[in-house]
Amino acid sequence: MNSRHCAPKRNRLTAALFAALILPAAGNALAQEEAQEAQETKTADLDRVTVTGSRIARVGFVTPAPVTSITAEEIRTTGAVNIGDLMTKLPQLSPNYTLGNSTRFIGTAGLGMLDLRGMGTARTLVLVNGRRHVGSSPGSTAVDVNTIPVEWIERVEVMTGGVSAVYGADAVAGVVNFIMKKSFEGFDLRGQGGMASEGSFNRSFASFSAGDSFADGRGNAAFSMEYSKQDRFGRGNRDIGTQYLVSVPNPSYDPSQPPSQSNPQTVVSGPGGNHSISYGGTFTIGTFSPTNPATWGNRYLFNPDGTFRKNRYDGTVVSATSCVDCDFADLNAVADLQPAFDRFSTNMMFNFDLNDNHRMFFEGKYSKTESQFYGQPSFDQPIRIRRDNAYVSPQLGALMDASALTVQDGQKILQVSRFNVDAGRRGENVERQTARAVFGFEGYLGDWNYEASANYGQTTIDRLNLNNRINERWQAGMDAVRDPATGNIVCRTTLNAGAINPHTNAIYSSFARTGCVPFSTFGNGAINPEAAAWFNTNSLNTSKLQQTVLEASIANSSLFSLPAGDVGFAAGLEYREEKSQENTDPLAALGLTFLNAIPSRGGKYDVSEFYAETTVPLLADIPGIEMLSVDLAGRLSDYSTIGNTFTWNAGLNWQIIDSLRFRGTLAHAVRAPSIGELYNPQSQNFATIADPCNYQNTNTNRPSTAKDPALRQANCSALGVPVGWVDTYSANRPGVSGGNPALSEEQADSWTLGLVWQPGFIENLGIAVDYWNIRLEDAIGAVTAQTNASRCVDSPGGIDNEFCRMIERAGSGGYTDSQGRIFPAYSITNWIALNENLAKSRRVGVDLEVDYNFDLLGGNTALRFVGTRMIQSREWPFQAFPGEFNEYVTYVTDPRWRANLETGYTWNDWRATWNMQYVDGNLRVTPASYASNPGSAAPIANGSYTYHNFQFGYTFPGENKLDVYLGIDNAFDKDPPLNYFGADIGSAMYDNVGRYMYMGATYRF
Repeated sequence: MNSRHCAPKRNRLTAALFAALILPAAGNALAQEEAQEAQETKTADLDRVTVTGSRIARVGFVTPAPVTSITAEEIRTTGAVNIGDLMTKLPQLSPNYTLGNSTRFIGTAGLGMLDLRGMGTARTLVLVNGRRHVGSSPGSTAVDVNTIPVEWIERVEVMTGGVSAVYGADAVAGVVNFIMKKSFEGFDLRGQGGMASEGSFNRSFASFSAGDSFADGRGNAAFSMEYSKQDRFGRGNRDIGTQYLVSVPNPSYDPSQPPSQSNPQTVVSGPGGNHSISYGGTFTIGTFSPTNPATWGNRYLFNPDGTFRKNRYDGTVVSATSCVDCDFADLNAVADLQPAFDRFSTNMMFNFDLNDNHRMFFEGKYSKTESQFYGQPSFDQPIRIRRDNAYVSPQLGALMDASALTVQDGQKILQVSRFNVDAGRRGENVERQTARAVFGFEGYLGDWNYEASANYGQTTIDRLNLNNRINERWQAGMDAVRDPATGNIVCRTTLNAGAINPHTNAIYSSFARTGCVPFSTFGNGAINPEAAAWFNTNSLNTSKLQQTVLEASIANSSLFSLPAGDVGFAAGLEYREEKSQENTDPLAALGLTFLNAIPSRGGKYDVSEFYAETTVPLLADIPGIEMLSVDLAGRLSDYSTIGNTFTWNAGLNWQIIDSLRFRGTLAHAVRAPSIGELYNPQSQNFATIADPCNYQNTNTNRPSTAKDPALRQANCSALGVPVGWVDTYSANRPGVSGGNPALSEEQADSWTLGLVWQPGFIENLGIAVDYWNIRLEDAIGAVTAQTNASRCVDSPGGIDNEFCRMIERAGSGGYTDSQGRIFPAYSITNWIALNENLAKSRRVGVDLEVDYNFDLLGGNTALRFVGTRMIQSREWPFQAFPGEFNEYVTYVTDPRWRANLETGYTWNDWRATWNMQYVDGNLRVTPASYASNPGSAAPIANGSYTYHNFQFGYTFPGENKLDVYLGIDNAFDKDPPLNYFGADIGSAMYDNVGRYMYMGATYRF
């Protein structure tokens, strides 16, 4: 059985106090009454509880800041096997990193990092038992909460607002504190398995915990093991991944009427996709114009047997890259909904009362996670095939001879765009190992309680980039000729060491020449496994993050007495060191592979801090003021990187009457730049850019969508881009990004105001309403390639501006870069983005929580509603221009409302829960774009969504408890909105697995 080990000078009133102290709605009213009665008896050894947001033990009242709590039982009723995805379903947290969208950046597959209020994972401080935890991504201190054991979580507390004065930097948006079990007795065994109703997607979970007390109850030791697993789940395994819907011009659009949802400019149609590239290879002879059907016959593709034919166009040709009812590349077949994910963790805890006043404690953990996913293969736009290539058939040779193709080194060149699925899909296999140990002492020195601890954590990451193509070997292998001596097909560079690579116009290196394996690229399946093994490599990237924290604090909840009550005080010292080192595969670092050219990187910093906090009761027991107290906190920090910073918090608690309490906070917080933001070298990156000068009518950023279309068109023309120009480049665009050692700290001011109401005439009802406002200045970030491109041509002063200097375009004759990428005339060829303190953010909203417990039909019913209404979500790309901001409320990333409603019912040994998750209707385009043109596309908005999740359980009677349960998530199998697959922040609001059923059992003895 489970039990809590008693601390020095403590009694068993903890359970009663918890409900009153940690629930924002003041939780269970009965528990609060018991706690107040205990206070009145002035028991000398009353248990003291410290809640998130303060280091002062509190008895009989709560902190001024709003705190939302999730209990262990609530976690179990969800069937969660990893805590990360569960946390992102809270309305306060943006789904920045779910398992489903964690694969969108290099090296982040499998991470579960939390993002309060959508302000970024770097601005949300994650704690375990009120202490820092080592980071999980190179160059960052953001914590992977998927390493936290689900079974040992006692509760999770989420606090909004800056609390840097209490916990240090990073607590800009707030704090998420995972409070773990302090002791454990007995044995606990749990197993769970489940599967999706569509496709072959399974999850499983197993855990074992054991612990016991010793030395007549003075000590307790326990350990646990957990294992969870989920399968890789491809888009093609669900119907939503086989619809192939694309945006096309509305054939019924009436240009004489304003665009609207009844008269949209574009609509969705299918099946369709990208026809400028194919699995087997696509090429164009002559010209191709989407507006001229006479040229459509000039585009060809290769059949699997190596022959070729004209591309099929039976429907609409939207652009040079998109068509409907035609031959197109299936991009969904090479994308995953969920990565494969395995997690093993072992945890231990030990505490021992040295005497009545002093305790020694230890916390240890080891976690290993493995993530694997596969994405798109390498692709080329184009590859260059010489006329004398050995795989050129007589029919293809005749076509080349009859055509006016580019001539290079005396030979005609066929340019083929190819999606190289048969060369192997690229992917990642990421192994993370996290170890953490906390050792310390706590207890009492007279009237003072103290704690001193040492905290060390380390994360090692081994990332294999699977099927990473070595570009020059790929180019050498496809440049195949016949050996005149043997008649065999060999690489050109094998016969001629001075052969020129047509992609780079340089001589093939010995690295490409040695062992060269020739292959054909004509048709899907043409690339033989031997060749793929030669030109592909699995690139190993290794990283290590280390965190050391030394901390000592003292506190006294009754330093001295005032007429209104006792004054509390806490103070402490903290030293923290962060290190990060990432070592990149040498070939990738040199830019010799298809992967971004990312050099090795690393750095470290340390910070020494002093903090103090006090709570002062001002008035009590007068009409309209049962209790009025103020909280003050401050922290002075000395960073090795940015120097000194000072942060502070102030809070007000006003118990107006027995049933009504007002609370408010005001805080100044900072965030020091991370190791990556400071020290990452400038390196290659890629970005998707909707070109603001691209007049294609399906481009959501075309000139006509600008705030001032005439200004944008004039500036585009000044850049040399002709009116009506349509960009035909469809891949991500290369650029350069990197760190900046001259960065300074971010600064944030936040304030909250709230009311907590527990009406005496309705027993066990609690209601809390809290307004919050967070303003961030000197925000660290790089001006995105998209922002630079748009602001370049939206600047009233013309194109002589800093934004245009960060964007490069091809000339009228097009451009071919050093990697052989061909850019059409006027297309964006390169961009630059370096970190700066230049932006500003603001988040404003209201949280509502309602808790109600009542008896019904012989059982107990518990209702809990937690909702957030977003009022503002504003981003200023440049804080120097306060009038220029982007508002994202009602955009898919920031719906106006998000809410959860949980209903639980228990009757004897039976129980049932019904959880509803609500996402308000939202826009598929930004609010500014919608205001400019509400008919630019249909659909332009997503309807509101409600997911229904159920769990039913039964506990068998007896001394040894066997509990069984059955659950179903997304019970009504609600599909995500059109073309949403959960691959980014916005679409991750929606479930991409579909109906999921699970069952499990827990045995305690």
